[in-house]
Amino acid sequence: MIRYHYHTSRKDIPRLGISKGDPLCHVYSDASREELEAWGRWHGLDPAWIHDSTLPHFDAFGARLEWCGPGVSRAELRDHIRAWRARRKT
Repeated sequence: MIRYHYHTSRKDIPRLGISKGDPLCHVYSDASREELEAWGRWHGLDPAWIHDSTLPHFDAFGARLEWCGPGVSRAELRDHIRAWRARRKT
């Protein structure tokens, strides 16, 4: 399932028009990278834009925040990260 986690920018990112404190949303899948890529294609995003750090995700900001649904809590996000890491080890 596609999930959303809201947070705020910790720094200015001028090349993207993001200022410190602006709202951001991490969009990720708790099921598969393929599901995340499909969500991105549906919204016109290039899969190359997926951030592969802790948990594969797209960053949504500005007008793209409208694409995001209800957010998960920090605890839920932590659980999803742990589950993702466990699946990658097998």
